[in-house]
Amino acid sequence: MIKKNIIINDLATMVQKGFAGQDKRFDKVEQDISIIKSDITILKKDMKEIKYDLKETIKQTDKLEMRTDYVENILAIKKN
Repeated sequence: MIKKNIIINDLATMVQKGFAGQDKRFDKVEQDISIIKSDITILKKDMKEIKYDLKETIKQTDKLEMRTDYVENILAIKKN
């Protein structure tokens, strides 16, 4: 194997290239994290809307149940 003499400038260049490659990777990771954060924000908003809709559906169901009970009582219908 042939020995190669490396001078400080060569070593500095190699280290700089290594760090430059890492910078590109970190930029990609930061972009991915930004996209994930955005998606999570959208999901949280959607979940709030779903919870609200569910609460409203439960309220309407409760009202219908009360009205059905009232009609059954008026008509003397046996409950199951």
